[in-house]
Amino acid sequence: MGKKHIQHGLSVDAARIEFRYDAEHWSRFSEEVRAFLAEHKITQSELARWMHVSDGVVSQFLRGTYAADMAPVGAKMAGVLNTVARQKRRAPVEKYVPTGVAKRIGTLIAECQAFSDVEGRIGLVIGDSGHGKTCCLRAAAEANKNIVYVQYDCCMTQLSLFAAIARAVRVRSNGTLAVLAERLIDALKDRRLLLIIDEASGVSVGLLDRLRQVLVVKSRCSLILGGNAQLLQTIRSAGRGAGAESMDQFNGRLMGVLHLDELAADPDDPLYTFEDVRRLYEYGGIKLSRDGADALRRLMLLPGSGRLRTAGVIVAALHMSAVIRRRGVIDADAILAGAVELGLPIGEWLPMICKEARLVDQAVAVG
Repeated sequence: MGKKHIQHGLSVDAARIEFRYDAEHWSRFSEEVRAFLAEHKITQSELARWMHVSDGVVSQFLRGTYAADMAPVGAKMAGVLNTVARQKRRAPVEKYVPTGVAKRIGTLIAECQAFSDVEGRIGLVIGDSGHGKTCCLRAAAEANKNIVYVQYDCCMTQLSLFAAIARAVRVRSNGTLAVLAERLIDALKDRRLLLIIDEASGVSVGLLDRLRQVLVVKSRCSLILGGNAQLLQTIRSAGRGAGAESMDQFNGRLMGVLHLDELAADPDDPLYTFEDVRRLYEYGGIKLSRDGADALRRLMLLPGSGRLRTAGVIVAALHMSAVIRRRGVIDADAILAGAVELGLPIGEWLPMICKEARLVDQAVAVG
């Protein structure tokens, strides 16, 4: 591919305006908005929320009965809808794909559920950014009403995390930490739920122990914690110093540790198959060549690369290239050009990855 093909495609897309408010042509603008909302199944309430205005403002504006100055509302509506239109153009056909990661997470969840009896069990899903952990964990919760998903963040206190858990299981979330804990125990002890707490890399030893006591021991729920290697390090290092006793109790409830980074480094048991790659990144009528799929698969196995997330960015950008759209195929050379043109930090690793992919493809062809 020649230089700047992708950047040119992205620039063309950025310059593309779907909606432009013109007070003199309000009626046509309103019709275009209504048609767009209907096509993409967007409600006026959703549009109002994105614009940060009331439902009545959107309704009155579209009917032409808005009493105040319509220009600011029309400009804001056009800006929001142009953003939505760009997102719709970039959205892949399939958001969730049952990859090898998803299947392994499903196995860990099933094991935790099966071995929970008078107490719950704990499972850890460990992996750096881009493995698709969050997507898979959320999908598991959506598919099974006996699984509850909560996302932790570094701004949360113990109280705010337990309040989030209470809201997720439809329990009153006000009160002190002790009150919340008792309320959760009373509500959950006979339900045998499985709770997923994602993005848990920054949790402390004290919080891990409290989650064990309240959720696993007293509420009899199984617990899946998702995070990166920092979470595993916290659990292992605490076992040798302060808090060792509580971590002994925690480890005694461990059903298993799914370490995605280690699995990705195992050449005998591929974490991502060619089928996974093609199901993830073939859409919109554009295919992956064998060396292109192999290059993406190797990228997804590379530590610190952003894995699936980075591969998705490159493929989405390549879809904007007129050259790729004419060819209908993304190969290893295109993937390398895409990473370089976008200025991604993985550009320094990709030449060798793509070279290896091309060599394997040539060997397969000769064989």
